[in-house]
Amino acid sequence: AKGMKGITKLYKDAVSRRVMTATQAERGMDRLLPTVESGPLSRCDLVIEAAVEELSIKKKIFADLSSRVSPQTLLATNTSALPIHELVSVISHPERLLGLHFFNPVHRMQLVEVVRTPATSDETLATGVAFVRSIGKLPVVVRDSPGFLVNRILLPYLVEAARLFEEGGDPQALDREMLDFGMPMGPLRLLDEVGLDVAVHVAKTLAEAFPDRMSVPGIAVKLAEQGQLGRKSGAGFFRYDGKGTVPNPAALSLRTGNTPLPADVRHRLASLMTEEARRCLNEKVAETAADIDLAMVMGTGYAPFRGGPMQYSNHPNEP
Repeated sequence: AKGMKGITKLYKDAVSRRVMTATQAERGMDRLLPTVESGPLSRCDLVIEAAVEELSIKKKIFADLSSRVSPQTLLATNTSALPIHELVSVISHPERLLGLHFFNPVHRMQLVEVVRTPATSDETLATGVAFVRSIGKLPVVVRDSPGFLVNRILLPYLVEAARLFEEGGDPQALDREMLDFGMPMGPLRLLDEVGLDVAVHVAKTLAEAFPDRMSVPGIAVKLAEQGQLGRKSGAGFFRYDGKGTVPNPAALSLRTGNTPLPADVRHRLASLMTEEARRCLNEKVAETAADIDLAMVMGTGYAPFRGGPMQYSNHPNEP
């Protein structure tokens, strides 16, 4: 019921913004078939799983799906960071497995990471790319690795921002610096929008994979444990009460120092994304620097006029 309520609101909002007509919205609602039962799937061409980010739960779902769909049905997961190849062992015909990672909010974000596992066939990959294009989204093909492309590049930036805040940096000034850099919102506000529980989960996945340079922001863990998850709970690094966005006193109380923000904070934060982007290119997580820049601009709103993190590496001294 909660899911259908949310979908109904999205369609109503789309009509009010003239993205679609009322008739198109009604037709969209008519295509939905909500169920808590095991519906027939044998004639489906594609099934996309979007369960919670727990690998054990996803394995159970895919083992069940594999037994209920045809051998030709493509099986896709919407995971944002979990290793997709771990699902190969529970399905038959692993060549039809791929990732389709949609970005939030899905109805407004164009980017979809089409994730290829070592077992994914060329035909499956091509079909996944064609499907993404057919629904008006922008596909970027990436290799199955922890965090895929966008989240892996973004995490060091977010972790460093949380660290600067924890050590005493002014949260509003910090976010304003990155707004002036050209980002659509500051890193602390972005963490709140993503949800601190989700951010911590992604950080743990990447910290396990890259312990030499990735870490979990301790202050985000503490806030999440207190139920302060960001915008969805009303408070995170900032407080959201309908009267504007102000620093959350509970977050301020968890700070461990009073160190001001460094003078080069913009360059420091942007460079962290560039360094990780270079590693992704070297590891062939994406095929080209242009793919990386496009994914970051479309997936995170990275300042378009700067071209993306790979382009920024060529012009780091521009204001």
